[in-house]
Amino acid sequence: MAISKIPPYLTNAVSNSGAAAGKTGAQEKTTAGNGVSSDRVQLSKDYQDLAQAQKAVAGTDEVRTAMVQQIKSQLESGSYQVNPGAIAGKMLDEII
Repeated sequence: MAISKIPPYLTNAVSNSGAAAGKTGAQEKTTAGNGVSSDRVQLSKDYQDLAQAQKAVAGTDEVRTAMVQQIKSQLESGSYQVNPGAIAGKMLDEII
């Protein structure tokens, strides 16, 4: 029986498919129509929601920092005044 040399692209495909069988979770190997395998990672829905929330919060950081600094300086100087009507109105807006 004669054993011919196996082309490298076939040996890589065989070794890659064996490695893919051991993968679990969100990673998996897929084979394209041309016989070349590629990796694919799928992020969970929770992670996608978290990333979206972080992007939304990142845009408001400067405004909130300025507001906190303003209130902090008012508290330190003793000039901070609580407006009970405004607080009650915001609470009702949240409920309704």
